Amino acid sequence: MKMKNFLSRSLLVLLVGLIGVKSADLSDCFSSRSTWYEAIQHGNCGYEQLTGKLGPGNLMIAAAATALYNGSFACGECYEIYGPGGTGKVMIVDQCPDPGWCDTPFPHLDLSPTAFNTTIGSSVGVAMTTVKKVSCDVSGNIKAYMKDAATTNSWFEFMVFNHRVGIASISVEDSKGTITSLPRRLYNYWTYNGNAASFPVIAHVYSIYGDQVDIYINSSKGAQLYEGVGQFADPATTFADDCSAPFPVDTNGYIYDNGLVKPLNYNHPNLGWSDWSNGVTVNWADSSTAGADSTSKVVASGTLAYNTGIQIGTDLPVQWSGKFTALEFYIKADKAFTGLVIEYNGGSTSQTPSLTTTWTKYTYDLTKDLGAPASLGKPAALKFRNNGSGSVKIYLDKIRLTPASS
Repeated sequence: MKMKNFLSRSLLVLLVGLIGVKSADLSDCFSSRSTWYEAIQHGNCGYEQLTGKLGPGNLMIAAAATALYNGSFACGECYEIYGPGGTGKVMIVDQCPDPGWCDTPFPHLDLSPTAFNTTIGSSVGVAMTTVKKVSCDVSGNIKAYMKDAATTNSWFEFMVFNHRVGIASISVEDSKGTITSLPRRLYNYWTYNGNAASFPVIAHVYSIYGDQVDIYINSSKGAQLYEGVGQFADPATTFADDCSAPFPVDTNGYIYDNGLVKPLNYNHPNLGWSDWSNGVTVNWADSSTAGADSTSKVVASGTLAYNTGIQIGTDLPVQWSGKFTALEFYIKADKAFTGLVIEYNGGSTSQTPSLTTTWTKYTYDLTKDLGAPASLGKPAALKFRNNGSGSVKIYLDKIRLTPASS
């Protein structure tokens, strides 16, 4: 074992790592999706209590979907999340197991309540986000923890944590100079299983960018904490993306176009526009009549009794000022009718178009004609409400918020 080389290599990485302590961008911005969960302690990465001796020291954490977790290689890595409620940085401490959310190729992060409230700022269960990988704001050197188990010189496992960037590989070199590469387990421990190692050993820890930090381990005794001589540096070349939170609904303003419009075409009630109708069964795919133009394959329809209506809403905040100027749509009815009210929950005014049996386009200024609230998200809803006498069947097509640039 070459102790002099061990110290010189590790001190070099230590000094390089201390030069820049601000987080570095490690990836481009990419679309993601976030939910939240409560059982955040003792995650699959083995950090036990988050504010304990092995944890990150805070509750800004996430469980990564299978694609991101990557067999525990994501453990200890960090992501910056841009959501509708704000921006926050999280460390991966767990694997997200939920079928339907976490076992798809789409990048998904299950957040702690603290992280969710920081970035989403809403009581909804899911939101679209923009994410980029960044280096972690850890302090001090890289550390290792020998597993609290009946470890021996022939079989031992340890976890490496408090690293600024991801770990690519680890090998151990015993006092006789024998070097053994270690596999990483799904639970984030590195396993030695072979001939009895001659202690003390050095764990050579390599970052995903090729840096090396060494940790001197003097015994296979379990439940022991060791500190390495150094910390990973940020890579020499980093990304420099200014991410922004995704808009929670279609940025072109479409609310209904051959169906209620969802961002990224992901069908979930908390994403995009949803049916919030009151007392009405709406056919959102009515093909019994031609649409307003040649691109329409289906339209929306419903029979409205008095004081019932078709309502469309979204759970996430839609701050429309500067983005949209008006509401436009095509409408017709099964008879001439003047009792339909167009309004928003929380709006200060409404409109009563005269319906006929042929398609007619209406455009209402969101401010002047509808007095729309500042956010068109929950609890606001777009209403097509029957305030007249008798029932009426209405048909709707090409419902859209007019973009400010149009």
